[in-house]
Amino acid sequence: MLNDFFLFGPVPANHISGTYDMRLVFLSYLVATMSSYIALDITGRLHDLDNTKLSRMLWLSGGAFAMGAGIWSMHFIGMLAFNMPMPMTYGADLTALSMMIAVLVSGFALFLLKDQVIQLVNLVFGGILLGLGIAAMHYTGMAAMNMKIQYVPVIFGLSVLIAILASEAALYLALKSNEGRLRSRIRLKLMSAFIMGAAICGMHYTGMAAAVFIPDAVMLHQATTINPQILSITIALVALFILSIAFAATTYKEILNFQAIKLAHQGGMAEVATNVLHNVGNALNNINMSASIIEKCVMNTELSGLTDLHDLIEKHKNNLSEFVSSSRGVQLPGYIKILSDCWQNENAMIKRELSRLISNIEHVREIVATQQSLSIMPHMEQETCIDELLDEAILMSDMNYERTKIVIQKKYEKVSPVYANKVKVVQILINLIRNAKHSLLESKEQNKVLILKTSVINNKLISIQVADNGVGIPAENMQKIFTHGFTTKRNGHGFGLHASAIACKEMGGSLKAYSEGVGRGAVFTLEIPYKNACRMNMRPFKQRSFLNED
Repeated sequence: MLNDFFLFGPVPANHISGTYDMRLVFLSYLVATMSSYIALDITGRLHDLDNTKLSRMLWLSGGAFAMGAGIWSMHFIGMLAFNMPMPMTYGADLTALSMMIAVLVSGFALFLLKDQVIQLVNLVFGGILLGLGIAAMHYTGMAAMNMKIQYVPVIFGLSVLIAILASEAALYLALKSNEGRLRSRIRLKLMSAFIMGAAICGMHYTGMAAAVFIPDAVMLHQATTINPQILSITIALVALFILSIAFAATTYKEILNFQAIKLAHQGGMAEVATNVLHNVGNALNNINMSASIIEKCVMNTELSGLTDLHDLIEKHKNNLSEFVSSSRGVQLPGYIKILSDCWQNENAMIKRELSRLISNIEHVREIVATQQSLSIMPHMEQETCIDELLDEAILMSDMNYERTKIVIQKKYEKVSPVYANKVKVVQILINLIRNAKHSLLESKEQNKVLILKTSVINNKLISIQVADNGVGIPAENMQKIFTHGFTTKRNGHGFGLHASAIACKEMGGSLKAYSEGVGRGAVFTLEIPYKNACRMNMRPFKQRSFLNED
């Protein structure tokens, strides 16, 4: 059987040689590149935060069909591009089987990429299976040709190796091309699509180079029914039509995601503004209370008796010694002592309330200053300290112990200044801290504790944990906690965590939730790329020209 498939001896003298129609070769590369871009785009759709099981399944099945049809079309056009001095026909059964293999292989690739994080072992193993699947699709399609074909073992093995390496690269690029900002993602997808298209074509044409076509007596008298160019263009048009539908669907979803990101930013700023109003309102209430206490103390002070004392002494100034010795005069020292005690008490109370008044005014100033810095700050990465961002978030979340009775434990690891989008990080932290605060206030736990912890993971990620011992999260809510519109609060809008997850994804990070159940508290972990500002500032500065930049 191997002797029928592989050519172990010299190439027969009567083998058939052919030439390529470079126009169709270019067309096959165009279809391969388009298929690759759609595959990368659909991979991003599988990671959308608002996906349900049904929508993820629809993206998976629809993407598998579109991607499989595109890759199969590229291979079939590539075969039609090979012109031989004889008519060619194809078996319908094996041709259909080769397309089914392409769709199944594409489905396997998308299924492998449906998770945000893939273990290296799974990535390598998946790439090997995917490469073998593509090779199987190619050689099944070759077997559909109604002629005798044998393959040179070395070149055959090289084509399979190229298929595996191309698959590994495709899986890696599919993961990387959906990280970062929208504009950079599009650029990376385009570059990756061109690379993947070249790799797919490289595997196909290497496989074609491994084929040795041997003439058959029956085959030489077969008649062709369709011109290869017409057939190739027809297949390409059908494939591009299918891919265009997939592209339109993914583009529409990308637009919706962009709008969601915009709404998330607006929602985040609205959340900050709401916190500012709430915090300033509380501070103003405290200011008003202190001012009222001081006013009441001043208006109702017993020190007004000093005027009566002055008038009494002034009245008896000519016989003051006799008056002091009188029954009424001997009460003066006691009365003066009463006024002295009253002055000391009132003075201490006024000082205390003035201190609170100044503290609350300073608190308002800090809140407003923080809000203003966030509102005018450019939405770009800048050097900042994670500890300071956490402290700002605490300030904006109104975590006053006297009102909440919540103990805050700070477990900050020593982290160098980093480059990060300060606005987005603070918005996320405010949302997480406020959610923890509400959870703790609703809890019957006597010792309410909020733990804020920072750490660096493998010198690649910064981890910020917000943990509480509040009401916890039911197991059935864990899967939908980041879904838009989902909330357990009576007056909640279900947008905060969804917006936070979107903002985190935009920064190339992740937001995870963990809870052991009702009454067991919850832990939210924010992870963002660790861009050490000290190391980045030591890099050589590259001058940029700002002329003609838009």
